[in-house]
Amino acid sequence: MAARVQIYGTGWCSFSRGFQNYLRSLHIPFEFFDIEKDPAAEEAVRLMNGGTLKFPMVVVGETLQGPWKPQDGGKVMKNPLLDDLEAALRGAGLLRP
Repeated sequence: MAARVQIYGTGWCSFSRGFQNYLRSLHIPFEFFDIEKDPAAEEAVRLMNGGTLKFPMVVVGETLQGPWKPQDGGKVMKNPLLDDLEAALRGAGLLRP
């Protein structure tokens, strides 16, 4: 199964938009979940952060289907540095070394 990328954030958050633009520039497909418009996405972010609403969150994993759940695993990152995001993308085979 191919790895997938999910971004959780808001439409007004410049960091959320920045991650989307970055992935588009690399031609890496992703799903964007707006936590203000999607209650399941908000709940996923709270699960990622021990009940706290923190974003943007980026998840890279092979078993992602819909909003993230703890059993989905994957690499969960809160507002990652680009080096960390690139490492996760390389590890998932989405970015060449």
